[in-house]
Amino acid sequence: MKLPILTTLIIILCLNGTGYSQRIVTYKLNDLNFGDVFIGYSEEVLHTDERAAKFYLYHTKFYRADLLITFNLPGFLTNGKDNIPIKFNSSHAAWSRFDRKNGRKSFNPNSPLELRRTFFYFPTYIWLGGSINTNYGLAPGIYNGTITLTIEFL
Repeated sequence: MKLPILTTLIIILCLNGTGYSQRIVTYKLNDLNFGDVFIGYSEEVLHTDERAAKFYLYHTKFYRADLLITFNLPGFLTNGKDNIPIKFNSSHAAWSRFDRKNGRKSFNPNSPLELRRTFFYFPTYIWLGGSINTNYGLAPGIYNGTITLTIEFL
């Protein structure tokens, strides 16, 4: 039996500096989505997978800025009373200044990511995947979790 899983509602918090001239602009381009998973099987979405969450950001602080990016990640995807454990590690997360697969820099999404000396209005892309293991006692349905992305100036 297939288990359709839409994993994430993504909330983005940008903690800006003072004044309009120091903004962080962020867009969610894609949700993390495991698709249809058969009960009793595992599924993994790497950062290079098209099903990975994808974010686009830039800042407007003049010239360069240091940014701190943190994720608040769920431990489970839920559907009523049923839960599926979800895990994230450095094979699931990466960032790059360019929207392409080669040249990405992996990072552990369970720890803060510091981006140093980013140019103003220059884009940064972030990708986030994950892995799940289902068991035979789960009810079929859509399982969800919430990922909160927080970006702030250092």
